[in-house]
Amino acid sequence: MKKLLLFSLPIILISCVTSRYINYSVNNIIVPKDAESIPINVDIRTLTDNRAMIEDNMVLFTDPRETTINKKRMCINSEKHYNQESVVNQITRILVKHINSAKLFSNATFNENIDSIYYLTGALYCFYGEQEFSLKAKDAVAIGAMFGLVGGMIGGAISDNIKTPGTIVIEISDLKLFRKDGTLVKDLGNFSQEYKGDFKENGSCWCIYETVNVKLKDFNTKLIEKLRVDLMNAKL
Repeated sequence: MKKLLLFSLPIILISCVTSRYINYSVNNIIVPKDAESIPINVDIRTLTDNRAMIEDNMVLFTDPRETTINKKRMCINSEKHYNQESVVNQITRILVKHINSAKLFSNATFNENIDSIYYLTGALYCFYGEQEFSLKAKDAVAIGAMFGLVGGMIGGAISDNIKTPGTIVIEISDLKLFRKDGTLVKDLGNFSQEYKGDFKENGSCWCIYETVNVKLKDFNTKLIEKLRVDLMNAKL
């Protein structure tokens, strides 16, 4: 029996660790017809992670995805599940893919510093998602599971249609474009977006990660168009 327990323990521990990724498809990015590419190659440097400087962000680093905030049971995009690669690496990587799909520059690279006369830097100050936990959704899944495959499908379908109030805030600051020799070309300032609404919640608090990814796509779309406008008439 002891041998069985020792053998089983690592399997149990591994199965409890579930990773979430910051990613979305860039295959359907729509480029405005009147949009012009900035004719330069730019290396996008990994964002500096300044989230720990903001007190409201700390719950993401200390709490699990299901927690209590202001006496309410909440779901958050806890840092504990972004455990395969740093948040700033993942956000920068998808931003580069989005920039290339949107044809912002002739070409953008991620931390390569090869054949790029320019490089872009910035700092992540907020990547925060929260929404109210749905006990109704959790109960629907649990009750459905009691009645086999069909019951589980029905319970899952019910929970998939449940939404709860939530807020997502994303902010990237200190955006700056430099020449390769370190000369500042343009200070592009800060960009932030706050999303409030009713978001899907299936009683397990995984949905908040999916919703944050969806909103990040919108955030990056708007950020890229801001950069396009700001750089179109810059002295490059």
